[in-house]
Amino acid sequence: MFGLAASILEILYNATTRLLDKREVSRDGGVARALLELVLLLQEISVRGNRILGLARRFADRTADDATAGQFDQALQEQVATLTELRTAVAGARPLLATVDPAVYLQLAPFLDAKSGLLTRWEQQRRTSGFSTTTLFFLDHEAIDRVAATGREGATVDGLAADRADLVMAIADTIRQARTTEVRDIRRLDEAQSVRLLAEIGGAQTDLDRAGELCVQLLASIEAAVGSTGMASLRRDLLKGSRG
Repeated sequence: MFGLAASILEILYNATTRLLDKREVSRDGGVARALLELVLLLQEISVRGNRILGLARRFADRTADDATAGQFDQALQEQVATLTELRTAVAGARPLLATVDPAVYLQLAPFLDAKSGLLTRWEQQRRTSGFSTTTLFFLDHEAIDRVAATGREGATVDGLAADRADLVMAIADTIRQARTTEVRDIRRLDEAQSVRLLAEIGGAQTDLDRAGELCVQLLASIEAAVGSTGMASLRRDLLKGSRG
């Protein structure tokens, strides 16, 4: 799950940076608002990811209790909800992103497609096996890149191709491979599994640290474009929108 979030952020970071370079943000408040919404959602995903890893460390240390398990499951559920919000926000920002690079959505489609995308498959995985390492970490970067490349074959800037059999098969095969070495329930670990879980947490933390750095950089760039007063106004606007 952490690799998925990091990969999506890298794509949006590159697109947003190009948009900021064009100085569209300083001329169009709507552009700035759309960008800020995406970045704040990604930041929320990153912050909650750190909480999830913190809870996972308790399992690895074998100090977790029933309350920890409940908090872990709740955090994953909230992460699913925020990722769904991100998918909706990216769909709304498609025209904006297309002004920078029409291929941006093509890059994102294997992740965000509601029917067959990687996020959808992770959400399904979480429902069927909430405490497995396959759910917690899902796929590594190499696997994500390979599957995403398969999804982009034959796709257009409007999304994935109608025939998604190759993508569906690639995701299924990759998850099947991940399951051959998974810990099925991190609530019940032996010593060797605890050591392994801690090592995987370290790799996921690297992904999250990078994601957090990119979010900070993007927020600073947007504020530099619109000014501190404009940034505060945009934040209030988004807050009102979420309440509405």
